[in-house]
Amino acid sequence: MNVSEDLSRVWKDVWNVLEPDKSWLTDAAKRDCIQQKLFYFNSKHDNSPEHIDRFIKALSRGQALVQAAIEWQHPAIGQSETRSVNDKLRGHQWKLVIAYSGFEIASKALMMDKWERQVEKGMYEKFLEKCVLPEYQPIEPPKGKPKLTNWLNKEDGALATFLGLTSGDKKAIDRWLVQSQSVDSWFEAYKLAKALRNASAHGFLLPTKIREWGLKDGFLRLTDDLAKIVIAGLTKLA
Repeated sequence: MNVSEDLSRVWKDVWNVLEPDKSWLTDAAKRDCIQQKLFYFNSKHDNSPEHIDRFIKALSRGQALVQAAIEWQHPAIGQSETRSVNDKLRGHQWKLVIAYSGFEIASKALMMDKWERQVEKGMYEKFLEKCVLPEYQPIEPPKGKPKLTNWLNKEDGALATFLGLTSGDKKAIDRWLVQSQSVDSWFEAYKLAKALRNASAHGFLLPTKIREWGLKDGFLRLTDDLAKIVIAGLTKLA
């Protein structure tokens, strides 16, 4: 499965439904058609020109971010002439950060009828159910037992909270890394992707730890998984 090609193809199909000429601004029938598609995700979506316009702009932004992330073939953060292993691992971190941002925007555009920062509890779980995803192929924990004694203890736990990790983020990381439990569902994958995204974007998880604990494959897999979720969601609009 070529995730990049699949996302590009389904987005083309969705765009044929939405139409790029902004006809929804003046064509009530077109807005009704889009609204009917959106009812699958949330029956409270309205068909005003303002709402449809905002929805399309948000969904387009989300798709573009996910597409950019999965098409980043050789991610690295650093000078191209002297990129170290850590520079490349940092690139994989930001590849996941970008993909998660796109996933978040796209899912909110589809599931939320109002433009608020507050997300309804359980929204992402409901979104995954709406996507009707195939059986999940588990992500096994890294081989070996990472030395996390001084990483998720009370002292560093306070630092993690300060740097934007929620208790749910810490539980997801603890489950995979400390308890060595496999990620065996799309929802568990979403929670771990969110946790690693926050840990990376806020500076809590350093590339040295990714190398030490063997997390690179997990970052690669979760980035693709987020794209697959977006593809499944977009398919419902096509």
